[in-house]
Amino acid sequence: MDPTSAAEARARITKWIEETRQIFVLLPDLMSGDHQAGERASAAQKEAEKLHKEVEDLKRENHLLRLEKDEIAQAMSQIAAKLGITPRRSPFERGNAGEPAKDSRPMEQPKAPDPAKS
Repeated sequence: MDPTSAAEARARITKWIEETRQIFVLLPDLMSGDHQAGERASAAQKEAEKLHKEVEDLKRENHLLRLEKDEIAQAMSQIAAKLGITPRRSPFERGNAGEPAKDSRPMEQPKAPDPAKS
C-alpha cells in the first residue's frame, strides 16, 4: 500500500470512528424515547382492555334490561286482557319504517258503570 492510499484509509477510519462516537452519544436518548413509547403503548393497551370489559358489561346489562322490558310488556298485556283493554302498538316500537301499526285503533277505555236508575 502506498503512502497516499494509507493516509486516505486512515482518514476514512478516523472519520468512521468519530461518526460512531457521535452515534453512541445519541443512543441513550433514542433508547429512552423507545422506552417511553413502550410505556405509552402498554398504558393504551390496558385502557383498551378496560374499555372492552366495560363494553361487554354494558352489553350484558342491556340484554338483561331488554328481557325485563319484555317481561313487563307481557305482564301489562295480561293485565290489559283481564281488564278487556286492547293495547295499541307503541309508536316507538321498532318495526318497518313508514308501515302503520297493525292495530291502529286507540286503546279502548273501560266502560263506566251505568248510574243506578231510580
